[in-house]
Amino acid sequence: MSEPKQPTMMRSEDYNELIDMALVTKDMEWFDELQKKQKCLREMEIEMRRMLGVID
Repeated sequence: MSEPKQPTMMRSEDYNELIDMALVTKDMEWFDELQKKQKCLREMEIEMRRMLGVID
């Protein structure tokens, strides 16, 4: 049986479920790491939208 295929691209919203899971498991280190990654990705998404002229 083949392994499940990992997504090649994630959006900042995709981190919400993982963040919830980290909270449920009370893994604060993982939670902090996910929060930082989500924030960084969100900032990059905003910058790309500006570059593409989607937002001002």
